[in-house]
Amino acid sequence: MVLRPVDSAGHERTGRWIPYPHFLLGLVKTAEIPEVSEPTETETSTVTDTEAAAVVPRQRSKYRVWQQSMDEQRRATARYLQKMVRSLRGRPTALLSHSQNSRLHWPWLQDGRIERDLIKTGHAQPVGLDPDLRLIRVRTAAGRETPQWWGNAAPGEVNGLPQGLWVQDEDAVRSSGRIFYSTTPKAGTFRDSAVEADKIAPRPLRQGPNKGKPTIDTHIPAWKPGLVEIAVLGCHPDAGDSPESLALAVHQLRQAPDYLDALALPLPLHLASLAQHYVLPTVAEGEREGEAEESSQRSRPLSTWRAAPRGSE
Repeated sequence: MVLRPVDSAGHERTGRWIPYPHFLLGLVKTAEIPEVSEPTETETSTVTDTEAAAVVPRQRSKYRVWQQSMDEQRRATARYLQKMVRSLRGRPTALLSHSQNSRLHWPWLQDGRIERDLIKTGHAQPVGLDPDLRLIRVRTAAGRETPQWWGNAAPGEVNGLPQGLWVQDEDAVRSSGRIFYSTTPKAGTFRDSAVEADKIAPRPLRQGPNKGKPTIDTHIPAWKPGLVEIAVLGCHPDAGDSPESLALAVHQLRQAPDYLDALALPLPLHLASLAQHYVLPTVAEGEREGEAEESSQRSRPLSTWRAAPRGSE
């Protein structure tokens, strides 16, 4: 995986592509919190002149220095989107967005606000997409936002969990031709998990040399697949774009060649979710005890300061 690096304003720093690991290392430098002078109460009471104040040791800034309101975060997101979209002009691009992750800071992605083949990146009214831009929103089963699903079997058989790209029935009341659903094969770690597995009561085996004999699945991990919704919010049908083809491309990105099993998200969104661990502010080992005492005296917003989990990749 290679990426074209951009700066904080959304502009390219170089004209070349860089490997994904190099991109992650660059994020670490970008996310460093600068040290600021925060003299203690004792220091402020004893220091009187500017020369003495200049020698106050610099300390790492506390999380409250970087806390932002939701309005400020949304404005920052809007500025980034506007600059990023401008930087993509002239290059065929599909902009993928994870619904549960993005809509809090980009409210226009919500179902009640989006408009077909338009984009809104700030306070201005929605505008048409640039000729080379497509907008696709991905929604996962997190928060039960997509329904449970199964494949209908023939009479007398067991309902299954088929894989593929699915489209709403043409007779559906709210069918728009832009909503698709992605399902993937069972992961290798759940190879022995049966569709009709039961951890409470025995069930008869349906195949194999022990067909018909009772078994129970208390020791076998259950496979619980999620239904991924792919919404092609913006494209150019008049220029030959096919929403189904775009959705199929996103579906295929869940089955990346470098991974044995299918991903919960398309590969670009999967890599982006891993990259956030390199930009989340972390707490130095020596600061944990002091912060524990501080947190016992007053609450601390976890959304603005959280130690990055280790080994989550």
